Amino acid sequence: MMRDCIRKKLDLIHQLYPSERIAASKRRWESVWDKDKRADRRPFVYYPPLFDAYNALHTAKERLLASLDEIIIRGQVGDDFIPSIFCGCRQSTIPNMFGAKEVVRGGDATCDKILFSPKDIDRLECGKITDGTVAKMWLDMQSYIIDETEGEIPVHVVDMQGPFDVAGQMFGYDNLFVCAYEEPSRYDKLMSLISDAFICFWKAQQKTCGELFIGTHLFAWDYVPQNTGASMSIDSLVMVSPEFYQGYYRKYIEKMADEFGGLVIHSCGDFRHVVPDLMRTKGLKAMNASQLSLRQLVEAGMTADTVGILTLPLEGLEDLADVIRHTNMRVNPTFIGNWSVFGADVPPVEEWTSEQKYCLKEIDDRIVRTLGS
Repeated sequence: MMRDCIRKKLDLIHQLYPSERIAASKRRWESVWDKDKRADRRPFVYYPPLFDAYNALHTAKERLLASLDEIIIRGQVGDDFIPSIFCGCRQSTIPNMFGAKEVVRGGDATCDKILFSPKDIDRLECGKITDGTVAKMWLDMQSYIIDETEGEIPVHVVDMQGPFDVAGQMFGYDNLFVCAYEEPSRYDKLMSLISDAFICFWKAQQKTCGELFIGTHLFAWDYVPQNTGASMSIDSLVMVSPEFYQGYYRKYIEKMADEFGGLVIHSCGDFRHVVPDLMRTKGLKAMNASQLSLRQLVEAGMTADTVGILTLPLEGLEDLADVIRHTNMRVNPTFIGNWSVFGADVPPVEEWTSEQKYCLKEIDDRIVRTLGS
């Protein structure tokens, strides 16, 4: 029965996303990541309509069914979403590879500290993916989704935190800053071990997903070409000074970029004070700031060599287009607000009214017209 249900959803998805639609959207996204490529227009996507891709702690079956339903909803509008499934985000993932116990509180999956002094770093061994770890759970979920969909839907890498943020969970951020200044060799060992664990887990996901692997969680609904490198969440950027970034942070970012042929980073909050230093970081290909606009990033020093990955309300469309016109910035925008035509919740497609469908089409057309080509 489960396979019959999934088969029906997959058949509908293939109808909604014929090969020509997917090929056109891929060309548009490729034109964002490769300055030498051109497309008929700039690409865009809408924010997910049904559930929080990062905070929903689904089982594998729950995530699969919810994702298929969401793909079907998305197929009714004219953005450049390409069918794919993202398994989720647990900040405990990499700390758990070192033995930190996962702690789930109110929908957040964090972990217990396992380091209490710099000397504790001496006993730390390489991170491992073993039965019972969160990392193994993710790999099993990816395998399950690929099997149940018979390899017809690509699968994203899960949300991956950077070394400093993982270390902050394992040790505490205050302790970590002090350790960097007072015990630099131990700090380097900790950051290097975590960097290696990140690389190990990323490659394990690549192996599990094979040709279906989508190497980004920025965002969970975005398509990226194969040459964009890895993506990393580093919310600690808001806490570090330019001097600390250069002395104790940058080399680990560049190590990742070198390993994967590039790096895409995310941080919440306001990290404009380190944007100039990020622009000098080798291998940085794109940047996402959840609480900053493209204009703010450009004014802080972001250049057109770096792709801007953005979430913004529909009200910010004209300002975004204005910045693009004056800077030639390449952007990957996610717009929030189109689903509000339904009120609080998006109903099943068969319940949509003609007026609601018309409003959605009007929003599509306005974005395409305003962003141009």
